[in-house]
Amino acid sequence: MSWRTFAPVAIAAALLGGCASTSAREPFKNVATEVRARSGHDIRWNQGTDDDKKADDAVDALLRRELTVDGAVQVALLANASLQATFEELAISQADLVQAGLLKNPTFAIGMTAWEAEHISPNLFASVEQDFLDIVTMPMRKRVAATELEATKLAVGDHVLELAAQVREAFYNAMAAEQVSAMRRLVDDASQTAAELARRQHEAGNMSDLALSTQLSLPAQTALDRRRAEGEAAVAREKLNKLMGVWGPRTAWKMAARLPELPKEEASLENLESKAIEQRLDIGAARRNVQAMDYALGLAKTTRWFGSVNVSLEAARLRSTGHFSFGPSVALEIPLFDQRQAQIAKLEAFKRQGESSLRALAVDVRADVRATSARVVTARSVVEQYAKSVVPLREQVVRFSQEQYDAMLLGVYQLIQAKQDEFDAYREYIEALRDYWVARSDLERAVGGRVGAPAPAVANHPAAVVAPPPAHSH
Repeated sequence: MSWRTFAPVAIAAALLGGCASTSAREPFKNVATEVRARSGHDIRWNQGTDDDKKADDAVDALLRRELTVDGAVQVALLANASLQATFEELAISQADLVQAGLLKNPTFAIGMTAWEAEHISPNLFASVEQDFLDIVTMPMRKRVAATELEATKLAVGDHVLELAAQVREAFYNAMAAEQVSAMRRLVDDASQTAAELARRQHEAGNMSDLALSTQLSLPAQTALDRRRAEGEAAVAREKLNKLMGVWGPRTAWKMAARLPELPKEEASLENLESKAIEQRLDIGAARRNVQAMDYALGLAKTTRWFGSVNVSLEAARLRSTGHFSFGPSVALEIPLFDQRQAQIAKLEAFKRQGESSLRALAVDVRADVRATSARVVTARSVVEQYAKSVVPLREQVVRFSQEQYDAMLLGVYQLIQAKQDEFDAYREYIEALRDYWVARSDLERAVGGRVGAPAPAVANHPAAVVAPPPAHSH
């Protein structure tokens, strides 16, 4: 290639590389599309625009309404500061892509020569040097960086889905804890009322000291249970606040009083393993990382014998004619000691490591899908068993025990134990229902997208009545 041909090509390549945009707006749109397709939620990147104010208003609107699990996820995707930090990975990868498309700056040199002094005047020469191999390898460098950007987009999208799964779990835990706390408050209030009645009977001489102490043991226990449940509810609520990224007045949100009931029909759990392998974003990111390592390895092998090829143009003013004389030169790196063998071995190890990690991830994902599917099935059967058998039986035991106690056929201790078992059945039902929804959320996370659609809550259910049967005096 002559200098007249080479120079325009180099200049054009440099100008085109310099015009590449460092904005990560387009990669972020790709991530937002993937997230919306898999979760049904929108994300935003806070960059000080008018849209950011609209997103803040949307967060406030969601928190003013009764908070739902989808609402909590949407708040987190709009307000979580850690997620905003993760989005910057897109800007970093986009900058790397732009950098891969830029040529190294040419080097300008000026100097003097002793042996050409009789030919040039003044005794000075100037040169401009450019790395020619930098131009040749630019497409390969851009291919590596573009693949890494694709991997980053998939990894960021997977991080968003992971946060959504964490928020759903925290939401169900908070709702269950609040429901248990509400149950404990009702139980404690009823127990304290019964205790006050027992005290009045004792003062009137209608109850012995032993009977009074026995009657007061239940409200003492229910008071402790209430405090413990209220503390657990407060902790669960703050964990959800942390994941949503809210503080101050935004933490005054309210949620429904009860967990949603089981869907009437369970979504199909067939072919979820293959679906997960196909659509999980972290698996896609792992594949892209292996591909990027393969491209980087190919680049290293291509250039191992030509580490650098520098082309320069020298100029000096001739003494005899006064004209400027130009002369090209080429400098080649001699791969005498370093043939890039260490770099190639390192990249080969990275590629093998990435391939092994991809296989391990695929095995883990398949196992997670099977495990969470089993959890969903088990949790559903447990909830149904509590609803159809355990809770009604516990209620019957309390009712019959109360009748026996009123007829002086049962001691007060047995009645108190029956009531405590009933309270435990209510609590265990709530926890079983919570475990079902958490398992369902984990299944969606394992699959990498929604699994069916939850049915609306059923209104009437034995667990809705959390207060114990009214206390009777004897």
